[in-house]
Amino acid sequence: MKQTRDTGPGDLSGRESTATDSQGSLRREVYGLSAKSVAAIAGTWISLYVFESFVGPLVGITHFHVQIAGIIATIVISFGIITATRRLLRKFASKVHPQFSASISFFAIIVISLVAALSVLHQLDVNPQEILISGGVVAIIVGIGVSTIVGNILSSGLILTTYPAKIGDTIHVVNDNVHGTISEVNMIYTRIQTDEGREYIVPNNAIIQGNVRIIRDVPAAEMLPYSEGDSVEISGSSGKYSGMVIRITPRFTTILDDDRAREYIIANSTVVGGGFTIVRYRKGAQA
Repeated sequence: MKQTRDTGPGDLSGRESTATDSQGSLRREVYGLSAKSVAAIAGTWISLYVFESFVGPLVGITHFHVQIAGIIATIVISFGIITATRRLLRKFASKVHPQFSASISFFAIIVISLVAALSVLHQLDVNPQEILISGGVVAIIVGIGVSTIVGNILSSGLILTTYPAKIGDTIHVVNDNVHGTISEVNMIYTRIQTDEGREYIVPNNAIIQGNVRIIRDVPAAEMLPYSEGDSVEISGSSGKYSGMVIRITPRFTTILDDDRAREYIIANSTVVGGGFTIVRYRKGAQA
């Protein structure tokens, strides 16, 4: 399977420029979000301190009222930062790999929630160490009740960082003979879009504990005998095509011919299946 597309010499540099612009835009958005978050946190605490020190005594506001206001502000700011982070990731969804995006979202929620919880304890003048010592029995009782939830959350982190199967990978669930693509990994479960168009949902801890066995299909793109940037010559029954590999997607390879005037688009499955004879030139060698 082969398609051709005429292209100008500036197309490749144009794509590179677009990718660079996208990275720069993402970097600016991240810096902007960080600056706004720091400004919101600093402004809130400075305002509460000034209000308690100078305005509070005049209007009858006590330290307890300021504590309540600080707790509410902490919760609101935390949710705001988490929401802004997820919105930023969705905005650049086409430029960021889904697995990386899900990992950033997961750890942002965990870290921000932990910092917010410690901040609330500090505002209440509660020492976290005292809670761990005096609340041992309560912690055990609560821990039994939420162990499944916590287990799923921890398993989610392991799946996002160490598990071989990533978002977008094609997999086979051995237990139920389900074949599909991982579409989402959230804090509780993993969502699989089956080949029949259905959704198959698996608890994260079931995957980590091995109760659900998953086999990852090796994508055709990973079995190709070349990579992006290689100079190749591909010949088959439909003809001979030579040039530089400029793009490899899960389904297709795009080759820019030597004159930079035309692109050849070839199905990876055809290459892997032996439909073409491939000559790959060493770096610096000429065809």
